[in-house]
Amino acid sequence: MSKAVKEIVILAFDRFDINRIFATPFETNIASHKVLEINGFKIEARFKKIVTKNGELLDELVFAIRR
Repeated sequence: MSKAVKEIVILAFDRFDINRIFATPFETNIASHKVLEINGFKIEARFKKIVTKNGELLDELVFAIRR
């Protein structure tokens, strides 16, 4: 998955006039956090108890990478 994210980031910055890409994993999705961090994404925000999954209120994190 890390390689796929890396390739998508390269492609997106190459082909589109964008300066930032972001992802919003649940707080409990540690594997996604690690994949994003490995690829240079930094955590920008945490929205506390904003998402419901399986009846549980979870935080939503915002990870982003800039050009």
